[in-house]
Amino acid sequence: MIRLHTFKDCLPGTPDPSGFVVKLMTVLRLAGVGHERVEVDNPAKGPKGKLPFIDDNGVVLGDSVLILEHLRKTRGVDLDRHLSPLQKAQSHALQRMLEERLYWATVFSRWMEPANAKVEDEIFFADIPWPIRGFITRQAHKTVEAALHHHGLGRHSRDEIYAFGISDIEALAQVLGEQEFLFGSSPSVADATAFGMLVNIVGPNIPSPLKDMVAAKPTLMAYVARMQALFEGAAPGETLRAA
Repeated sequence: MIRLHTFKDCLPGTPDPSGFVVKLMTVLRLAGVGHERVEVDNPAKGPKGKLPFIDDNGVVLGDSVLILEHLRKTRGVDLDRHLSPLQKAQSHALQRMLEERLYWATVFSRWMEPANAKVEDEIFFADIPWPIRGFITRQAHKTVEAALHHHGLGRHSRDEIYAFGISDIEALAQVLGEQEFLFGSSPSVADATAFGMLVNIVGPNIPSPLKDMVAAKPTLMAYVARMQALFEGAAPGETLRAA
């Protein structure tokens, strides 16, 4: 049995606060792979110091890309088997855009906007008593700010960051067009990736220019709804326990 380590289900509007976790949950559900969801409160417990990570009968792996490759080799899980070589290359580029820039723009919108940061504090640190809670939240904000800076996106102005994110959303909308999924009538890993990122933008009650942009795209909103229905309708094969 695969044990999938995730954040706590604490943010209304999304299956998990991390788009990467939602991506992996979506693939597992669509592929019908039974698994146990283990909610943890410290990403540092993972081999890469982040979530998600899995424990597959003693094989511990972090990073969604490496996990998906493991699932392909050990269980034959491949949502991309219907894609052509060109489509696989396009999928690769699309996922890098979503995960390496739109994700970070979303992080900025959550943690660097004062009003939204207060919401994040209430969600992630509500169980921590004062005055320790104040210290931990300040450290968390500094850590996120440093990560944004080291990534590069955090070196830009607020307007520039949102302009980058909005251009990524526009590009995604153009690729989708009027299709049911990004590469036709069947979902692929790129769809799981896009769903994870988009549902974390439009689902939670956290305002941002990114959310406004997605909401202004009827095709993207309908796409998120389709993916949500697939996610909820797929036989999850999922049990839950806390770490």
